[in-house]
Amino acid sequence: MSSYRTLHRHRQEDLLLQNDDNAVRSSTENARGDLKEQEKEPCPIFALEFSPCRQRKDHQAFAAAGGTAGSVISPGDSRSYRILTSSADGFVRSFKISEKSKVKKEDNERVLDASALSLHPEEVMLMTSSSQYPKSQEDSLLSLGSACLSVVRNYVGEDEDAGDEICAALRLDGHVAIWRREQQQLSSSSPFDSHGCSDISSPLETESKHPLIVKPLVEFHVKGTTGTTMKVQSPQVTGFSRYGIVMMVGMLDGSVLFVCTGIAIPDTRKCNEASQCSAKGTELDRVGPGNSIPMSFATHPFQNLIFAVGRKDGTVDIYSSGSYQNDDIYGNFNRVHRLLHHAGSAVRALSFTPDGSLLISGCDGGHIYIHDTSSLHQNGSIRLVGAILQAHRGYILSLSVLPDSKRFLTSSADRTVKIWDAGKPNNGPLHTFDGGHEDMIWNVSCASDGQRCASCSDDGYIQIYSCQE
Repeated sequence: MSSYRTLHRHRQEDLLLQNDDNAVRSSTENARGDLKEQEKEPCPIFALEFSPCRQRKDHQAFAAAGGTAGSVISPGDSRSYRILTSSADGFVRSFKISEKSKVKKEDNERVLDASALSLHPEEVMLMTSSSQYPKSQEDSLLSLGSACLSVVRNYVGEDEDAGDEICAALRLDGHVAIWRREQQQLSSSSPFDSHGCSDISSPLETESKHPLIVKPLVEFHVKGTTGTTMKVQSPQVTGFSRYGIVMMVGMLDGSVLFVCTGIAIPDTRKCNEASQCSAKGTELDRVGPGNSIPMSFATHPFQNLIFAVGRKDGTVDIYSSGSYQNDDIYGNFNRVHRLLHHAGSAVRALSFTPDGSLLISGCDGGHIYIHDTSSLHQNGSIRLVGAILQAHRGYILSLSVLPDSKRFLTSSADRTVKIWDAGKPNNGPLHTFDGGHEDMIWNVSCASDGQRCASCSDDGYIQIYSCQE
């Protein structure tokens, strides 16, 4: 039986009101009415991503949720996720998603207890060291929003639990801010996290806590950027590099800029030796100047010498550095393919599957095209294997492939999120999540375990879904 369903819906502004000292009121009807009048207009959320880092399980959280008769809740069944969002007000926020599953005694079947799922704010991340939070209403109206967000795990190796979380955001004026969250202790034995905050013991205690205010670790400015297209290269793909973590940025001249973040990649092969990297803002390469403006990026999951660019004119360009490897790829990229199926319709959604076998693209015309790229890194071949015409009734704004490489999600200006079978695209969507968001859905993201996905919208809401089959 399919378990595709909406699990939780929360307005970001509501979360902020909970943590605003000025919003503390008495429980009288008049006080509640005064608070309602002070609520702000919805703040559009432009981007959302699940953290790729393992989150510490909280065995005590939501114990008070208990369970209905005939079911028991096991501490080992707790699950925790972390999502990050960037918004029109210029702040990046992190939230923790906690949930419990119940086991029916009669058939020992584990079932999600949706009533025990909670989303609560952890951090508000400032775009500059001089930023103030919260902003006045006047300052909020003048804010430059952060249109794109990218999160990676800073580790090279086989330990799936190791590595700091690196989050980068690009503001519309080209300002880049980067934050680092230290590797989390996965055991619940310690009551303190990396910020020294006490563990969460109950839903009521969770809701009353204020989010931490976090300043950026790194800041720099990129001139000539579109302000809407950016992607951080994952160390799991690039491997160790003398340049450190590198960012891809879309430029107004049609090029893709590779720029250093100033954050080193720990070299676990060398004990007690500090990792080196290039200075923040160092430009390594500009690829494809003179073309249409980049609207989306996709990097091959295990070949950092191959990446794809979706452009405003509907073309999809694929670049490769050929025989060059590792740090030698910069300065040696060449275009090896140009796909024209979306011609005339901007390509805002683009992604390789995690196994590298497919490249999936979606455009403003609502169409999806699927290309076989399983031999791309070997002999450069690529072929069209699927098309979904009118997959959405509006712009396709984002695309996220599940870890099984068999299914993918799309979000659209038509206010729906759809999940598709990549092997049977003409059978229609496996499921459509609709009726939740009231405006265009800018982004959809899938958790690393493939069990949950989340979306964000112009209406200021975050929605959490189950992706279990």
